Amino acid sequence: MLHTMKSNKNKPPRVLIYGSEGCGKSTFGAKSESPIFISQEGGADQLEVDELQGINSWDTLKKGLNDLIIQPHDFKTLVIDSADWVEKLAHQHIIGTSGKDIVRANGGYGAGYRDSERMHKELIDQISQVREKRNMAIIVTAHAHVKPVKDPSMMQDYDSFEIKCHELVSSLWREWVDALLFVRFRTFVKESESTKARALSDGSRVMYTRKQPSFQAKNRYGLPEEMDFTLNSWNEFISFARSGQESINTIVKDIVGMMSLITDETLLKKVNESVANEKTVEGMIKIRTRLEQITNQKGV
Repeated sequence: MLHTMKSNKNKPPRVLIYGSEGCGKSTFGAKSESPIFISQEGGADQLEVDELQGINSWDTLKKGLNDLIIQPHDFKTLVIDSADWVEKLAHQHIIGTSGKDIVRANGGYGAGYRDSERMHKELIDQISQVREKRNMAIIVTAHAHVKPVKDPSMMQDYDSFEIKCHELVSSLWREWVDALLFVRFRTFVKESESTKARALSDGSRVMYTRKQPSFQAKNRYGLPEEMDFTLNSWNEFISFARSGQESINTIVKDIVGMMSLITDETLLKKVNESVANEKTVEGMIKIRTRLEQITNQKGV
């Protein structure tokens, strides 16, 4: 006999928000409901939030998470600030007193990075327990850096903003979260005949929720592709998350985007028929999930 249970669409969200320094990522976490920060010591001083003390190594990080699971408290949101700082703790733990860098650690040939990947898998499992057992939302911040992208479908390589972690680690975070949000300052180019074009900003910020060639992003809450990033952005985000479901139109838009990657005419015909015959959100999500598997778009 199969043992089944209904999925819970009301689980608290798992969010990773990344971007350049000073764009408001930590403030986004501070505006969440009853947050507790795990941050580089002193990193949350200006936010007037509660912060777990003494987190300065991989072991103390794991202990802090375990305390959140078993100790009594009233916190509703865990904010990890930031993913790239956590990765540094992992590297320090791996290197130990060997005097080697992470590239040469444990025999070299990528062994150190694979150890870091394993450690992060265990860490994410522990964070999942915080979410499941204490019903807490999870917000992870990260800095961004620019990396070249080799896209077989494009004639030339191009640059893209990525989470500032090794790819083995950043892919784990991307796949685990429900929303991957990219934040940046709005920029515009000013040109003149006498000088080179200059990129300028008026100080306003924007948050992106869906992948584009120049950055990674995703969400499963039907968020607009582009949103003003303000002090009220957490409230706007959580209102979408608590609405429970995406709209059919949003899901169909995802499906159409992935259909453009399918070259098999028979498969394309089957997908078109499935979309035309499906009338429910749940059914559309199943079609999208299957296309994600076929086109390898999940978590990007």
